[in-house]
Amino acid sequence: MTLVEPRLLFDQQIDEGDIRVWHQYDRRWLEFNDGLIQSEIVLNRPEILPLVLNRAMLAGMLFVEPPKRVLLAGVGGGATARYFSGCFADIKGEAVEVSATVSQIAKDFFEFPNNKKWQLITEDITNYVQHCQHKYDLIIIDIAKEQKTPEWIIDRQFLQRCRSMLTGTGQLTLNLLVDDNNEFKHYLSTIRDVFDCHTACLSLTNHRNTVIFAFNNKPPSLPEDLQTHLLMLEALWGFEFGEFYRQMVQDNPANSGVF
Repeated sequence: MTLVEPRLLFDQQIDEGDIRVWHQYDRRWLEFNDGLIQSEIVLNRPEILPLVLNRAMLAGMLFVEPPKRVLLAGVGGGATARYFSGCFADIKGEAVEVSATVSQIAKDFFEFPNNKKWQLITEDITNYVQHCQHKYDLIIIDIAKEQKTPEWIIDRQFLQRCRSMLTGTGQLTLNLLVDDNNEFKHYLSTIRDVFDCHTACLSLTNHRNTVIFAFNNKPPSLPEDLQTHLLMLEALWGFEFGEFYRQMVQDNPANSGVF
């Protein structure tokens, strides 16, 4: 097989830094000037989420039914919106991205859903939550600045407003990137306080990221036949719920939240 070098499709300097879109074989990915892949898709295969972080941020579905309405804060290439649209056509969603350039890239290069079920909104998420009238089953916040979660994301008023936008069985999922263990404890403590300790963590091997799941209300206990439940989830969603569950058991002491 002849090696095909990655092809640069887009390169532009924006306020957040240099932003590039690359293409190789059937893969396309987005990166900023930090060299980290922010979003990746397999062309014409929306059912595949190549990045483990994108898959891990859906691991909270271990506890609840698939969502009916989703809010994505921080779009990147829009791989998660594309996945939902391709695999769960009945789900409605809003994707909020502060950068007009990133929003356009998601449409032009990453097959962001072009239908009435999904809306891509160019706006600051802190403004959006103040006027939003929707109720969400799932809110995903995946925003970083200089490879770190901005502290405003754990502002109590912001988190409380997010919680008020959740349905009774809804959950808020955050991609947490911090510098050290003390900072992690500070961020997690604030989230747990706002969500009455209905939380769970999922660390990722070889990644700095920790995914935090915060539930509006404590979800039901997992089924007794857990193995069957995990296999059903893997068939439905197409990724490694068994691995995510085993890691969550390690990451979350008994009685620490939803476990």
